[in-house]
Amino acid sequence: MSDIIVENELGAFGYHQQLKGSLTAWQLTAFGLNYMIPIAPAVIFGFILQLSGGSVALPYLLAGIGMSFTAISYGVLVQQFPMAGSLYSYVSRGLNPHIGFLAGWVLLLDYLLIPTVTSMSASIYIQKIFPEINYTICLILFTIVTGLLNLFGVNFLAKLSLWFLLTGELVIIIGFGVWSYSIKIHGTGVGHLLSMEPFKFQSIATLSAATSLAISGYLGFDAISTLAEEAKNPKRDIPKAIFWSVIIGGTTMFITGYLATLVIPNWQQFSHDKDWLGSTLFYVAEMTGGKWFTWFYTAEFLLAMAVFNMVATAAGSRLLFGMGRDGVLSKKIFSAINKQWNTPHWNIILIVLIECTIGVLATIDQISELVNYGALLGFILLNFTVIWFYYVRQKNKSKNIFKNFIFPVLGLFSMLWMFVNMQRMSLLFGSAWLLCGIIYGAYQSTTISTRITSHGI
Repeated sequence: MSDIIVENELGAFGYHQQLKGSLTAWQLTAFGLNYMIPIAPAVIFGFILQLSGGSVALPYLLAGIGMSFTAISYGVLVQQFPMAGSLYSYVSRGLNPHIGFLAGWVLLLDYLLIPTVTSMSASIYIQKIFPEINYTICLILFTIVTGLLNLFGVNFLAKLSLWFLLTGELVIIIGFGVWSYSIKIHGTGVGHLLSMEPFKFQSIATLSAATSLAISGYLGFDAISTLAEEAKNPKRDIPKAIFWSVIIGGTTMFITGYLATLVIPNWQQFSHDKDWLGSTLFYVAEMTGGKWFTWFYTAEFLLAMAVFNMVATAAGSRLLFGMGRDGVLSKKIFSAINKQWNTPHWNIILIVLIECTIGVLATIDQISELVNYGALLGFILLNFTVIWFYYVRQKNKSKNIFKNFIFPVLGLFSMLWMFVNMQRMSLLFGSAWLLCGIIYGAYQSTTISTRITSHGI
């Protein structure tokens, strides 16, 4: 029955069902939360702390508020366009096919780089426990194993995601308990649980830059939208899953940032140590729980990274599938579906190869700062698309003014605030990627207009 619903909805846009529609709202939520990683701060905690000048909790809180408005815009547009391709599909159909192509192009930057960041981070943590293992070998093996598991299909991944999410949340709760006990009973760090220490920052400019970086922890809800054609009821379940993932994930990241900062009020003495910045919560675990808890926490972190990489590869491959199906990327390669497992296999393999290459050549802080360029620019376009679609194309000026105007406006300006406060180097390299997209888009101009217009724009 669910396949019939999705098939009928896709038929209105000139598509037929190629992916299997079987995911429930809870499975979609687990997918999104595993993409957000319940212990997401473990990847970039030190860099946010350094960038803000003392706070991790506040950047995650501000990023969460801004993302909640954008999440509402996603929910609005998925009900209009329930198909794979995420932001690319929504902007193409709600605003303009050429701008939609650029939205998909810049979002690709995140889907290609975020898995790379987590693979690199996982490899660093593995070396903390087994220093004799070569970093490059760790990176390649971790990336290949976790990425290629996607070939077996989204149902296999959904079942793994739900169980790993429950395990991960349990470990996080245990971690919060250990950190709190160590602070309160043993006087670790500031020595008490109620403090303004986690909210101290150097300046508004540094807080803004840190918030821009923290946004990467919330990209999981976008990944949920890439599975619209694999949901049982995308118009109902995708918005629900997006809302739940933002609330649960945001709360987890805020508490992690708050408690961990209480443990290390003297963080400044480590701020120039790249090793410490890349694995800050490893040292927090060591300070609060000793060796046994450090191993326990690190093992769960690696498990979370493995699930994340599977989820991120799945999401990125679906975005490429949506663009390939419309012919704006090579249709022969990017829209190809494996008949046995119903997965876009060439996309999965390509993402794994890119992860391995970039992970060996770049550093984790360089990639982390660049990740959010595409997301923030894409989210700006998405919020604008909601306003344009309802108030220019449909001239619907009275229905759902909060969802269709006020929330998108708030989301647009909050994303714009974070975008302009990104690091200068990130803006430079991100703009270079955008320029490549503009050039390619101009070359493919006729194809973009023809292929997408034939599918319901």
